[in-house]
Parts: sequence; structure tokens; C-alpha cells
Amino acid sequence: MALFSVLIILVCLQVDSVRSAIVSTEVNCVSGSNVALARVEEGFDGDIEIITNISPDVRLVLEYHVCLLCLQYLELVYTDGDSTATVRPIRPLDLEEIRQYGEALSYSVSCVGGAKNVRSLYVLDINDNPPIFQTSSYTGTVSDGTPVGWVCNRVKAFDKDVNLENKRVTYSMLPPVPEHFGLRYNPQHDAADIELIKPVNYNNVKKYVFMVEAKDIGGLSGTTTVTLTIEDFDNLNPYFDHCLYKASIEENQIGLFSDITPEPIKAQDGDTGINEPVVYSITSVIPNEYQNSFEIDRNTGVISVTAALDREQTGQIAIVIQATQQNDASKTADAVVLVTIVDVTDNPPKIDQGVHSSHLA
Repeated sequence: MALFSVLIILVCLQVDSVRSAIVSTEVNCVSGSNVALARVEEGFDGDIEIITNISPDVRLVLEYHVCLLCLQYLELVYTDGDSTATVRPIRPLDLEEIRQYGEALSYSVSCVGGAKNVRSLYVLDINDNPPIFQTSSYTGTVSDGTPVGWVCNRVKAFDKDVNLENKRVTYSMLPPVPEHFGLRYNPQHDAADIELIKPVNYNNVKKYVFMVEAKDIGGLSGTTTVTLTIEDFDNLNPYFDHCLYKASIEENQIGLFSDITPEPIKAQDGDTGINEPVVYSITSVIPNEYQNSFEIDRNTGVISVTAALDREQTGQIAIVIQATQQNDASKTADAVVLVTIVDVTDNPPKIDQGVHSSHLA
């Protein structure tokens, strides 16, 4: 029971020490004084010092010393003629703000017409600030020809805490994590690099959106959104919609085919995001003697017959056509147009004069 009572007393003393003055001081109005007060954690809102044994003829005022901002934190509780005075905060102490002006919260309890009594209160950092990214969102572009390991973007968060341990930040991607990208800490920039860990394909996914979290040792965190737009890379050949087309034309007819299946001839750039124009050409005709019997419009791919064809000489002709990317002749695609020559009655019947018969009634 005695031990339990002692513990209660110690707890009460601890609580009281937070609320009561952290040090008792006196002022020297002749030569002044310079006192380093006890250390307190930021956020402290108890009494900072109690000044005792103040002479009745002394008048005290609170003045700044080095740090003008510091007076925004403090007040002097005192009335002329009092034998004691108290310096206390009027708002919680913020070390990050105080450090902008000096290492300590400095002020002076000055005797009117007399010397200054300088005080320095050292505030200890606590982990009370979450990491904050430079911007709430990051954007970038990645080509689908970008090699693995490429740094696509860089994100950085700042923690305002003063203590190096409190302001240390770790980065991670929040689910769902895109399989094509990863994070790598960059010590040179104290940031996180977003690197490509798997090739992207414009034709599969055109945009990735994900979140990155920055977290400090105390679990305080901040997030940012990363948007990476995939750009098409000019690495694919053109392609025809079909590898085989069928057309027909009546013999002896010059001009366009009467029909072509399964649809009109068309080729396009395999890199759909770039879609460079293509030009058409005829590379060969089988049988070869009909090579000069056809023309193709280099811009539209429309084929026309330039010389009359005879069904009695051949029934089908194969035309090999090619689409070439206009800005890169090494990128091509091939297709075959199988042309059927439609027979028409263009030869009169012949009577064999050597064999005939007649019948008389």
C-alpha cells in the first residue's frame, strides 16, 4: 500500500511539473543576466519561468532578443508592484518556426530604465509534421520503346521536423501497384525515382495512374498522384487489314475492278499512336507478262487495269502489292490481290465445213 501511494505521488509530481514553472529566476536591473533555461519539447504550454524577489520600485517588460518572432509565443504575467512575475506561452511552441530565427527561443525580461535579463529556451523536436510532397500530382510521358531501368519521373517529399530521424522519409507505391514501374530511393536527391521495370506497350495501355506514399518514422504520411502517359514509338511496320484480297474484272475491260473483297485495300502504320502515312506500289505480277497491265494509286491503294485482259489466255492473275511507311522506306508490308478474269462472249461460233448432214422429208 505504501509503495502504491509513493507511485501516485510521483505521477502527480510529474503531471504538476508539466504545468508549473520549469525554473525560478531573479532579475538584475543593474548588470543584467543571461540564463539558459531548461529544455522543453515543442508543443509545451506550461509556465516557462517564475521571476521572484522583484523590488517594489522595479518595473518589468518583456522584450525580444535576437528573435522578434519569439514574442508572438510569450507573455509576461505581471503587474507593477508585484513581487513575482511569470513568463508563459500564449500558444504551443513550434520548433520549426522558431528555428527560422535561431537555435533557441530568446527573449529579455528588461527592467525599465535598467538592464536586460536575457533568457534562452531550447525547444526539443517532436515528430509532429507529416511528409508533404512538392506537388499533389506528378505527370510524365514514357515511350513504348523506352528501355527497362529508365527513370520516368522523380518524386520528393519534405518533412518539416528538425530532428534528422524525425524527418527521414521512406517511399512506397500504394496498391494497386502497376507491374511496369517501381520505386528506387535516390540518395543524391533525397527523393524517389520512378523507374521502368517492364516494357510498356502503347497498344495495350495508354496511361498509368498510381499513388506514391511518403512516410516518416512515426507513421505520419503524405501521398501524391503520378500519371504517366504512354507515347507510341515508331518501331512497327505498316500492315494491311488483310493479307489476301480478291477482285474480278471482265475480260477486255480497262479501268477499276468491279468489286474487291473482303473490303477495299487499306494499309496503315503499325504504330497507331503515330500513324505515319503509307504509300502503295506493285512489286510483282504473276504471270510476269502482265506486269505492265496494272497500276496502283500510291496514296489510296486503288488498283486499275491499264491493258485489256483475255480470259482465253489466263483465268487468274496474282498482284503482289506493298505498303511503305512514307518517312521510312525500310518499314513495309505486303499483300496479294488475286484477280479473276470474267469471261464474256467475244468469239463467234465456228461451223466445221468438213462434216454435215441433211434430211429431206
